[in-house]
Amino acid sequence: MGIMLQRSLRDPVAKIIAPLVKTLIKMRVSANQISAIGGLGSVASALYFFSNGRFFIGVIWVSVFVAFDLFDGAVARASNKGTSKWGALLDSTLDRLSDAAIFIGALIYFIDQNDQLVPVLLIATFASFMVSYIKARAESLLIKCEGGLAERGERVLIILTAYGLHGLGVDHAMAVGIWTLALISIFTMIQRMMIVYKAVK
Repeated sequence: MGIMLQRSLRDPVAKIIAPLVKTLIKMRVSANQISAIGGLGSVASALYFFSNGRFFIGVIWVSVFVAFDLFDGAVARASNKGTSKWGALLDSTLDRLSDAAIFIGALIYFIDQNDQLVPVLLIATFASFMVSYIKARAESLLIKCEGGLAERGERVLIILTAYGLHGLGVDHAMAVGIWTLALISIFTMIQRMMIVYKAVK
């Protein structure tokens, strides 16, 4: 599902952002600079707004910075320098930090509120990170491990949608979103384990 969604959107998005990518290259803005601004901005916004229970405005700011992820790879591919291993590592690390901040910000708030969703959010956090870990560990063993029900894009979309609707006062939106994320992350984790298992057999 994740792979199909990303592939179906890749070409249209690339065409839309192409003029801005060219402008960024002319301004000598590097892909790593874009990654750093997007990642650190997302972390700061998530920790500040979500921990204070300001979920709707937090989603807006985090979404703005997450959108930087559309540009760093495009700028790297279109520039003379091209992509690099350091750039890939930096981008991946900042993605993980951004994901962590999105979860931690909400956890700080809900723990302070003694909310019953805290255990479920912890499970969703753990399972979501395990999905990414399994892929990274498999690739370190030279095993291709892509796909599954929910990749990072889908998981971020689900949690931010839940946060945003909760911020708008929609009843049970947070509970539904967190439970959904927890379940599909666990399922995706199992799927990726099976992908690796079949690859080594």
